[in-house]
Amino acid sequence: QNAELSSGESTLELAETGEQQFDMKSRFVEDLIEAHDERARIVANMIERGEKAQADAFGVLNATREKVIIRNSAGTHLQWEGSVGLVKAMYMKGQGSGYQIGQFNNPGNFIWEQLAEKALQKCLDSQHPEPLEPGKYTVILEPLAVGTLLGEMASFSFNARAAYQGHSYIWQHRGEQLFPKFMTIYDWGLDDLTALRMPMDFEGYLKKPVQFIEGGEAKDVVFDSRFAKILNHPNTGHALPPEAMSYSPISLNVIMLPGQKPMDQLIAETEHGIIVTMLNYVRSYLDPLTVLATGITRNGTFLIENGKVTKALNNTRFLQSFVEALQNTTDISSELMMVGEEFGSFTAPALKIEKFNFM
Repeated sequence: QNAELSSGESTLELAETGEQQFDMKSRFVEDLIEAHDERARIVANMIERGEKAQADAFGVLNATREKVIIRNSAGTHLQWEGSVGLVKAMYMKGQGSGYQIGQFNNPGNFIWEQLAEKALQKCLDSQHPEPLEPGKYTVILEPLAVGTLLGEMASFSFNARAAYQGHSYIWQHRGEQLFPKFMTIYDWGLDDLTALRMPMDFEGYLKKPVQFIEGGEAKDVVFDSRFAKILNHPNTGHALPPEAMSYSPISLNVIMLPGQKPMDQLIAETEHGIIVTMLNYVRSYLDPLTVLATGITRNGTFLIENGKVTKALNNTRFLQSFVEALQNTTDISSELMMVGEEFGSFTAPALKIEKFNFM
């Protein structure tokens, strides 16, 4: 396998040829890039919120312009420009902490005030946490936690490298109805629901939409030119840059469609469960096929009793297959968040999951 993977045989002659330019910059983000005083004012506001609550505060507001140029001897000349924003808010006080992150590309999803207020409230509500007994619980994973879950699935199951290496659950079970019928997860680099829209990959192939799970059915994975040739499958345009080829192909625009119920209703309909804001220090190497992961909850873990949030809980270690977590999902929130960071984008709802295992 290693010899085949490292052969270096090029298929770039199949890439898009000719000169094409894609200007996909966000006017809103572009204006914010130049608005230095406005960005400083927003971060100062985040800090002031924490100071008023006597909490340590940390705020970040990035407005970034990206540019990629791809040229090769086969005649490919592609140029793309895009822009995206990122907000981070974190507060710490006593035994509690709260954290939120959100990407944005227009005024409608530039919700820095809501993110800051939510992070601060989680910090204040996290005081005097109590231990959680090991066991399997109903959980509500908030979008930050779901974004981490989707990222691990993208690395271990949603790509052709994993399929070739024999540990892509989606690839091995494509065509089978193994997830709830209300669940759809896909990748599409030009979708309005993704933060940073990019039409091509780093080999110069134009991206194609890929359904990972559609209506609960395992469907397909993303490909680059090398694995398209190895597995005799159409290239979907998901190659990474040369310096990251050991991780290629990968999905950079994972989107999970929302459900019908708001987050508050998911909580109200839960008799006994756990709210998880964030999953941290996640490692999924224990069983790549089922994406068996371990990590720690962080920045807000709370107990639900009789439909109400009643107390804060300690950060708690979990050991859970993310494939099984998706299969055990009983509801999806109507709210979506763009929770990616750096170059990737994960658009995620909250998930209500049964039998989530805490250690």
